[in-house]
Amino acid sequence: MKTGRTVGPAFLASLAFALSLPFGAQANGLEAIDQLPPFPPALRTALDGVRGKAVMVNFWASWCGPCRDEMPALVELDEAEPGMVLITVAVADRAADTRRFLDDHLLDTLVVIADHDQAISRQWGVRTIPTTYVLNTSHQPRLRVRGEADWRDAAVRTRVLKAAGIDTRMNSN
Repeated sequence: MKTGRTVGPAFLASLAFALSLPFGAQANGLEAIDQLPPFPPALRTALDGVRGKAVMVNFWASWCGPCRDEMPALVELDEAEPGMVLITVAVADRAADTRRFLDDHLLDTLVVIADHDQAISRQWGVRTIPTTYVLNTSHQPRLRVRGEADWRDAAVRTRVLKAAGIDTRMNSN
């Protein structure tokens, strides 16, 4: 005899992932990196569309408070730097929740790759969200930030742009 509701494996995986995250995590700093696993097909396709531009790949979810908090500053950085592109990966998020977040924050042009089953996250070893990777103009990894970052901070922006290969002398921001 069945009593109560059953919970699907996707929900359990999402819950396990969420519980493994540090609550309100702050960025442990900008970590220099020079290697990543191969780009998954969806991410490769998105990167092919922005050849010659530096890229920030941000892993986030609409249900993640720190992710929601840092997203406006990430978008501002993306919009302020013509040589930089923001690509996001929605981790263990329902499509309707992602869409609602984007609509609520008027983020119609944000590139979002769905990672419902967390395959991309697992492949890249993302255990904390938000996590952001900075790739240079050749799409080689240069920095990783685990946790929420202050993307408006001048020192953070300068280090990100330098690592990305963007000449900050040309920018007035």
